[in-house]
Amino acid sequence: MSKRKSLSFEKKCLIISAVSQGNKKKKDIAAEFGISPTTLSTILMNKDKIQESSSSGILQKFKKARSCEYPDVNEAMIKWITVARHKNIPLSGPLIREKAVEFAESLGHSDFVASAGWLDKFKRRHNIVGKVVCGESGSIDIQTRDDWIQNILPSLIQDYDKNDIFNADETGLFFKCLPSRTLAFRNEKCVGGKKSKERITVMVGSNWSGTEKLRLLVIGKSKNPRCFKGLQYLEVDYENNSKSWMTSELYEKWLLKLDKKFAAQKRKILLFIDNCPAHPKSAQSKLTNIKTVYFPPNMTSSLQPMDQGIIQNLKHHYRKRILKKVLCYSEKEAPMSISLLDAIRDLSKAWSSDVKKDTISNCFKKAGFDEGIELPVDIEDENLPLADLWSAYVEDNNIEDVTIEDYINVNNETFTMECPSDEDILQSILSNQYGLNSKYNISTQES
Repeated sequence: MSKRKSLSFEKKCLIISAVSQGNKKKKDIAAEFGISPTTLSTILMNKDKIQESSSSGILQKFKKARSCEYPDVNEAMIKWITVARHKNIPLSGPLIREKAVEFAESLGHSDFVASAGWLDKFKRRHNIVGKVVCGESGSIDIQTRDDWIQNILPSLIQDYDKNDIFNADETGLFFKCLPSRTLAFRNEKCVGGKKSKERITVMVGSNWSGTEKLRLLVIGKSKNPRCFKGLQYLEVDYENNSKSWMTSELYEKWLLKLDKKFAAQKRKILLFIDNCPAHPKSAQSKLTNIKTVYFPPNMTSSLQPMDQGIIQNLKHHYRKRILKKVLCYSEKEAPMSISLLDAIRDLSKAWSSDVKKDTISNCFKKAGFDEGIELPVDIEDENLPLADLWSAYVEDNNIEDVTIEDYINVNNETFTMECPSDEDILQSILSNQYGLNSKYNISTQES
């Protein structure tokens, strides 16, 4: 004889509620819930006790426990998956379950079991579909890209004017790097160490029409650089942290300030942004005049206008200004050095004066924001090309094995935003629970 399965407390409450509505016969309700008329009668006999337990909060507590029994493990896993997706690390069900057990043990949950049922509930709770769990390739999916441009993008931008559609992205810059030091810096990812003192992260943003360039945000290492002493005005917004990179906290601060600006102008703005851990979607709830749209994972290199030549154009003109100074100092036979303030001023001038409106609008077109013929991005728009300056420098300094492209792209491999390790994730969760010091402020929202 098989053992009869007992009904859950929650199901008993649902049965009582169905009977109290009075629009169905009791035998039909019993059949609907798969119970016998006798079992239904027993439940109704104990109705008062069941409802008393429900009103006292037992049911609410039960539901809360069922929805997420280990919230700290849940939070750690969401952060870890967000970082893994940003790094293009292939994910699988067994890998997610194994990592959950590791986090649970570190958080003191020896009774945690990452069963197949747990994984299924976790995926449903956070809308993690099979495609993501199976893994994502770092290569660009042309079909997905075309679908985004043809079917998704038009519906997103249809209610906005070109002047009110923006894109912003971070880039790393070895601001002190002179041409002769290119080889030493090339392919340096620069997370920390001496070279981190010579790099900054720059947030670059503009609207689709190219008529409005956002004020640059520069993130450096020092809180109070010596070169800023006595300074009354700075051409950019400046922030700092120990690794000179974008964090979710700095991103949210920048976004709220931008939102306040557009609110004062009574403008509604659509901002396209990279999908990464340092750009938490939770920030959207605090905005009034900016709506953020996140590019699909692994698609930003082909869909983001800033990556189609705008940032490259800015670096081109910044390096050109540095090279002019190098040649000038060379003629005077005087040593040259670049301070953070020098770099900020040259960057600001390159952004405001050298990067042209047509260059920006052409990059939006190249990213699929506009129909028609794709126009080339014009980098050389001055009388004295950078190539000529480089030739003069190479001739004067006998430089070999370094091209002008090497010099312009020397900072392409630098990290620009927080990418927390497992230890950092655990530290941030323990900080929230027990007030411990934490280096990070990572959003728990899905990317």
